[in-house]
Amino acid sequence: MYALSFVDEFGPVYAVYTLWFNDNGITTTQISTVFLAWAVFALVIEIPSGALADRVDRRRLLASAFWIRACGIGIWLLWPTFTGVLIGAALWAAHDAAASGSWEAMIHDQLTAVGHADDYQVVMARIGQFSHMGVAAGTLLGAALLRFDVGIATLGWLTIAAHLGSICGVVLLPDAGWVADAGRRSPDAASEPSIGAGPVSGPILDDVAVGTESATSELGAFREWWVTLRQGVGDARHTPLVLRLVVVGAMLEGLYILDEYVPLLARARGGADAAAPIIVFVVWIGLLVGGEVAARRIDLSSRALGLTLILGVAITTVAFVMTSVWALMLIAVGYGALETVWIATDARLQARTPSATRATVTSVRGFGGASVSMVAFVIIGVMSDGDDPTPGHFVVLGALALAGCLVIRWLPKRAEMET
Repeated sequence: MYALSFVDEFGPVYAVYTLWFNDNGITTTQISTVFLAWAVFALVIEIPSGALADRVDRRRLLASAFWIRACGIGIWLLWPTFTGVLIGAALWAAHDAAASGSWEAMIHDQLTAVGHADDYQVVMARIGQFSHMGVAAGTLLGAALLRFDVGIATLGWLTIAAHLGSICGVVLLPDAGWVADAGRRSPDAASEPSIGAGPVSGPILDDVAVGTESATSELGAFREWWVTLRQGVGDARHTPLVLRLVVVGAMLEGLYILDEYVPLLARARGGADAAAPIIVFVVWIGLLVGGEVAARRIDLSSRALGLTLILGVAITTVAFVMTSVWALMLIAVGYGALETVWIATDARLQARTPSATRATVTSVRGFGGASVSMVAFVIIGVMSDGDDPTPGHFVVLGALALAGCLVIRWLPKRAEMET
């Protein structure tokens, strides 16, 4: 899982794809529109895909998601117009929706299968670190290649090639689907007689029986998916503690967007394109540190976590106030704090959620996160000063500070989650 998380995030183009858009005549406002459409499409399919992940092999679903994202990046490279970028973003959104919930649920299942479910927070922190190291390694490679005048398009094709490793890595994981199956509640229809049941039989009706059995199977699969969807949404809405964790998690997830604009922020401050990957690299170092704190301090109180996030937001605000391009490195402090709080919040949600609907509940959180992102992208796009997206980010930072206050008030102790 650690190797998979590294390879999956190893993308030399990830730090500079917004520059690719900009170089092909797509404005900052249009880029924000793309991000908005990205969030809207992910919003529509987020929860249904989560319920699907509770019914099918999560490994194969994730492999399909990686393949879809690779196709989206390919469209960006081959058709770098506003329409092409929108289509590519829609495919990436499909990846995000399919992976959201599936990823965390699959990891929890893998740990449960070997008797280490209590280590979820530590393992997720390490997985996050390997993911960020993958991003950092890809970013460094991208920065080095840009200095040798290798084009952004080449970085994109290298990123697509890396997806082969992701697909192979997830398929090779052991099958731990029985963990979710063991806790899955059967639909009410399971006790009803099947459509094809009855005493009548004979050679003349064989073909009809086969067709009826197939239709019944498809109908049963749909009903099982629908029941899982309703159960998962119900678990998220009607369990007060889970609902609070979903709301806080949605705010943190939805506002995890500052790095998307780092290349444009750097360019708006007069920085060279080669400076953007370096700044992004420093930001991901901050995430590594935040993951290390989450792994080593799993019993941090809600007050400590909330204050950590608020302090990180304050330091990040300084980065946006200053006009120096290198001041953007301070975003790393805020992102480190956000990573620590995010991992702790996710771990306490996963510990409280039934295994049979874990991916669906997590996708409900993802639905909320996509909704928050959608609003944030609109605000940043509307408030942009030409190609400078700085003004709208102050609203995002204010929302993150509010999330810190909610963490203090709502986040339970880790011990309470284990009862």
